[in-house]
Amino acid sequence: MVEEVRTSRVSTKDIAYKELREKIIKCILEPGQPIVEDELAKELQISRTPLREALQILELEGLVSRGINGRMNVAPISIEEVKEIFIIRSNLEGIVIENAIDHITQKEIDHLTNLVEILKMTTSLEDYERIDDFGSQFHEYIYTVSRNKVAVKFLSQLNSLINRYRRLAHQCIIETKKSVDEHEMILNYIIKKDKVNAVAEVKEHILGSMNQAIKTVEKYKGSQPGQVISKNQNLT
Repeated sequence: MVEEVRTSRVSTKDIAYKELREKIIKCILEPGQPIVEDELAKELQISRTPLREALQILELEGLVSRGINGRMNVAPISIEEVKEIFIIRSNLEGIVIENAIDHITQKEIDHLTNLVEILKMTTSLEDYERIDDFGSQFHEYIYTVSRNKVAVKFLSQLNSLINRYRRLAHQCIIETKKSVDEHEMILNYIIKKDKVNAVAEVKEHILGSMNQAIKTVEKYKGSQPGQVISKNQNLT
């Protein structure tokens, strides 16, 4: 019985964590918004204990912050954070792509090629949600191919933070096409086993995304309270 109760409580915590994380990333819970535990517990139909456990995990991930008074808020966004997480990501992906080139098989190259072709197709359709999705899949598949578990773990944490910035600004189709071209260039260097240019290209790609994220923060902070900003930004 005790084990059943424990399993049930952990499961509730996991569900609460996933739902809150999605709300934060999609900016349903906006940057800086106070966390009102009673309201969230009622909305999620759970007790405060698993809710607090979920919030503790989100705090460790940097998606929730705790004030001096002990009250919790959705973590704010800032240009300083953008620079930190994207620069770290660019260096980690440089390591990962070198490892991927060492291990990649023809079957894995074929899969990346298919992802790039799908990206081209979704760009022509201006399907921004799917562009983001397949762009992320492209990078995540390279992570898998690299076999570098430690780097992938850190990248996963960074990308949770990056996903919020992806949701904050209006999509630009020109920038999207540029991003897809960059994915194709990265793939071409992987196929040629050209580590130097593959690393340089992936870093340039990610730092270009950093500049878009900075504009996103400036636009978001410059908007009037209550103004809705389209929640799609290609930062993959």
